Amino acid sequence: MDLSDPEEQLLHYAKTGSLSLTQCLLQLRIEQDLRLNINCRGKTKTSAGWTPLHLACYYGHKDVVEELLKAGADVNLQNSMGDTPLHKAALAGRKEVVLLLLRYDASSTIINGKAQIPKAVTEDDEINTMLEAAERRAERRQEEKLLEAAREGDVFTLSELLSRKRPPDIDCRDLQGNTPLHCAAYRGQKQCVGKLLKCGASSSMKNKSDQTVFDLACSEEIKQILEGSRDQVRCQKNTAVKSCRYC
Repeated sequence: MDLSDPEEQLLHYAKTGSLSLTQCLLQLRIEQDLRLNINCRGKTKTSAGWTPLHLACYYGHKDVVEELLKAGADVNLQNSMGDTPLHKAALAGRKEVVLLLLRYDASSTIINGKAQIPKAVTEDDEINTMLEAAERRAERRQEEKLLEAAREGDVFTLSELLSRKRPPDIDCRDLQGNTPLHCAAYRGQKQCVGKLLKCGASSSMKNKSDQTVFDLACSEEIKQILEGSRDQVRCQKNTAVKSCRYC
């Protein structure tokens, strides 16, 4: 290890929890324009691809973690095994570090090279509870984006959300109980209506006022799109029933 190299120094200080030396190095980065990548990666066998943040999180140096985050360290960067700093903190049972990372918007749903999210690598019940709550908050944020895209007719965002590996619930609801299809129908967003129906959105769900999308459709054109989809579903069901008779 060449400790004359600022990046190797930062990796070493993060691993050993040297707060004052970490602060000094980060200050030099600003004041003297020191060439230092805060997301530099380790090259040793035990820390290949780990950033200073990975190391500080794994070894439980909360103060160093906070300094790195304040200085702009990437909270969701993955190492060569696909682990984020949150994976490493969860694995090592570092409760306070996990909480700190979540405050800085660490993702609780990133999958590592073993197809594990952070919750899957911990045996600590408290950390598990924290990560489950974070997952639900993340899911709700995606649902709110989907509802907003449907309302505003943003078919690009809507399509991007629905094409993800873990898409939001297509029949999620807003405070009035409206689904994205309700929102698109009453705002006359026909492209979004079509996309939602194509992706399997239900046209029979009711909001808190006992209204279906047909009740809220703002134009005959929207109603025709909805009716066309309903007729198609009926046809598919009838075909399936007929096919079963000959099974």
